[in-house]
Amino acid sequence: MSQAEPPSNIQPHGWQPVENVLDLAALEQELGRRPSPSQIRAALPRGLVLDEDGLHVRTDRRILMRHSWVLVTSLIVFGGASLWLFQDTLPGGWKGVGRLLGLVAILALAGGLVGPMITRALLSRQQ
Repeated sequence: MSQAEPPSNIQPHGWQPVENVLDLAALEQELGRRPSPSQIRAALPRGLVLDEDGLHVRTDRRILMRHSWVLVTSLIVFGGASLWLFQDTLPGGWKGVGRLLGLVAILALAGGLVGPMITRALLSRQQ
């Protein structure tokens, strides 16, 4: 297999040699030895993962990449708790179903906009 072609089980989109993304020589000099695959994974930019061969990187296509699962879980838990707490305030029938769907849409919109901003702020504070 040449380095110009991705393996058959990997989509070509986002696939590239690890040398295009990281300076492995500088990383080796910094560590004093050849970096392990876990150290290479830690040094990769967000959104890229090390391929199984250890020589290539590809875009991370997982839905809940890294810390996003915390935000999604929080939205589900706190949204469900708030709906349970306020279920008596909703009107009955289709009007209540419509209002409930509207509240869920507002919650999803707020989580989709505010959640990533909070995550970026927390991650930038760590660096």
